[in-house]
Amino acid sequence: MAPKRTELLAPAGSFDAACAAFRFGADAVYLGLKSHSARAEAVNFTPEELAAVTAFAHGLSPRRAVYLAANTLIRDDEVRGVADTLGAAADACVDGVIVQDIGVYRLARRYFPSLSIHASTQMCVHNEEGARAMKDLGFSRVVFARELTLREIAAIAAAVDIETEVFIHGALCYGYSGLCLFSALSAGRSGNRGRCAYCCRERFSGADGTAASFPFSMRDLDLGRDVLRLRDAGVTSLKIEGRMKSPLYVAAATALYRAILDGAASDAEICRAAEDLRTVFSRPSTKLYLDGPAPPESVIDPETVGHRGAPIGTVAAVVRDGARRFLRFRPSRAVEVHDGLQVDLPGRPFGFSVGTLRDAARPRRGTPVFSLPAGVEMEVELPPDAPQLPRGAQVFCSSSQAVHRKFSFDRPRASETARSEPLPARVTLAPGGATACAILRGVEIAVSMPAVLTPARNPALTAGAVAKAFGRTGESRWRFEPLDIDDPLSLYAPPSLLNELRRKACAALDEADGRRKEADKARQLETLAVETAQIVGDTGRVPEGVSVKVEFAGDVRRLECDEAVVAFGADDCGDIDAFLARAAEWRKANGRTRFALPAIARGAEADVLCRAVAALWQSGVADFECADLAGLHAVRRICGEAASIVADASLYSFNKLAALQLRDLGVDAAVAPAEAADGELAELISAAGGFIIVPERIRPPLFISETRPLLPENARELVDRRGNQYTVECRHERWITRQAEALVHDVAGAVRRRRDFTDE
Repeated sequence: MAPKRTELLAPAGSFDAACAAFRFGADAVYLGLKSHSARAEAVNFTPEELAAVTAFAHGLSPRRAVYLAANTLIRDDEVRGVADTLGAAADACVDGVIVQDIGVYRLARRYFPSLSIHASTQMCVHNEEGARAMKDLGFSRVVFARELTLREIAAIAAAVDIETEVFIHGALCYGYSGLCLFSALSAGRSGNRGRCAYCCRERFSGADGTAASFPFSMRDLDLGRDVLRLRDAGVTSLKIEGRMKSPLYVAAATALYRAILDGAASDAEICRAAEDLRTVFSRPSTKLYLDGPAPPESVIDPETVGHRGAPIGTVAAVVRDGARRFLRFRPSRAVEVHDGLQVDLPGRPFGFSVGTLRDAARPRRGTPVFSLPAGVEMEVELPPDAPQLPRGAQVFCSSSQAVHRKFSFDRPRASETARSEPLPARVTLAPGGATACAILRGVEIAVSMPAVLTPARNPALTAGAVAKAFGRTGESRWRFEPLDIDDPLSLYAPPSLLNELRRKACAALDEADGRRKEADKARQLETLAVETAQIVGDTGRVPEGVSVKVEFAGDVRRLECDEAVVAFGADDCGDIDAFLARAAEWRKANGRTRFALPAIARGAEADVLCRAVAALWQSGVADFECADLAGLHAVRRICGEAASIVADASLYSFNKLAALQLRDLGVDAAVAPAEAADGELAELISAAGGFIIVPERIRPPLFISETRPLLPENARELVDRRGNQYTVECRHERWITRQAEALVHDVAGAVRRRRDFTDE
């Protein structure tokens, strides 16, 4: 059997973007509805558009796939809306739903079993244990964290029988996706709820007055031909980022990677396709950590943000013609009127549109030209407000009319986007009229048209006339197939009667299907209400009162709390004997002590941490805190049901369904998400009782990153444009950014509370 074709997956922030993706070679697209999508500010789709684009994709040859992103954290008051989203996905027969919230996973798994569920990159799966956890939960695909190396990706893909998806091109987050709290806690816009304010693209200055820069602003991922190595490593799907991008960008990016994957294009053609894409949108690029650790200078651009374009030449001179000034240069690609040019200047590039264009060899002969080919020295009139352009400054093409024309496409016809669900049907002709019956979900739906029918002059034509009338379903979702004709008396039915009978049948099916959906929804809501009425009883394995979380490597001391939570990383337990000795000191000093695993454990780190968990278990430790599903899976695998597990805030017990799912996975209590407001915390406490641990005073990581921010040497304190102060530190070989001031929640009624003293 031939190996399955590696999927090229393109973003679709709009219907036109989806059409562009399919026109230029995408095997699949991912998109979102108007709500519950991590790109809430994209155009996004209505349920009707979702059904249309899915029908279009499935009707193409070869068949294409559509994945719906429902990858945000949800509140309890949004559960019904999410159920509607999942219902629309099931109704449209999408090929998968991408989720982050473990509560949304539960909703999909229990109430929409036909849906294939994909673990979003927001779930931060970065090791084999995490992939196994997703497979055990029934996920069909996992979207890896962008930080993984080729070696890590290949190892997980070979070890775990689950589809894998990897980002290959587009914007990068500075911190691990799904763990970023910067936008939520600093700007009041949660990235985990689709409202990221892109704080990592902002300017920051040193607290000591150091000049402002963009220390967290990542270059764009651009793997180019290295996607072939990912394909050879067994990756199922190669994903282009960009649901906020234009259809033109989607078309150009898809065309580039289609050409690379198909292997039919020449090197020159690939280079031209890459240049075309850069004219649409490009930042300085990086391959991130595909081949292992990389210096921050190769993944961060601290000087500028935003679109640069394709480099096409350098400033030869700025010449005057009376009061007018012209940029003279020799471009490497053709230039025409209305193209966009940008000149790289210190601090901020200068961009403008081509208005007057002329051949530099004969600038004063005749009228300006519309276009000039590559290699010709030309002059482009500068706008009056243009700054001084130094000789040798790089010139970019930031918009190309030729590229716009190259990637034009037609929208599909209405017939190509119509949903079509086959239903067995029968048309019966009798002297008193005609009847149509169709079977919908096992239920017979029948309609009749009274009429006086007489014997047909040519009975052989009747079957064809009925089939023709019932084949004209237009934009209706129903297709009468197979269609039986019951005409024992060989009667004649006028086409007008048959057409009206078909219309009545389609309307009756629509009404019956609507009633079915409403009944199903009512049953779902009733079941959900019963299910979430009482989330948990107290297991007695997590003490009430205050827990205090500290670093394992800190000074061992007695903490004023009911339970000490000691956070350790792989670097703390390389020497297992020394690790156990220090763990014993913490337990001796504090009595009830819980040991907390980190949110990130890559490759060999995960193996080291698993050995540490096993050693703690054998030494009598039964209390653990897990920051992700991989850690939870590992503790359960090693310690069995006897271990007491608390879910850290990064497992996002943001709603009752998530709390229920964590409880079913054996969790005894969960730390509420740091970004939950006091009102949301109060609702969780009211619903979940003692299951929720309220973060009373904490300094949560805003960023957890593999990359050192590009700061002045030894600078560890930053200030943003709003005057907010932050600290940067290296913990467990990762870079952690926190707010300088602790976050304080004041919620009455919480029987369990958490204080985070990691800063002391």
